[in-house]
Amino acid sequence: MGQVGKERFDAEFARAVEGTGIEPRRPRERTATAAKRLTKAAARKLISALVGWEGS
Repeated sequence: MGQVGKERFDAEFARAVEGTGIEPRRPRERTATAAKRLTKAAARKLISALVGWEGS
């Protein structure tokens, strides 16, 4: 399994939570902690973006 950089994760996280009321990742917040705040739909959107699939 590949890894992505913090910058890409932050950008995709911000896109995934856009319009959901969930705040973007805070400075110094761990990625695992930020991911726990996601709804199932936002988590799916984030995973799809990080893997490189186009959402339908």
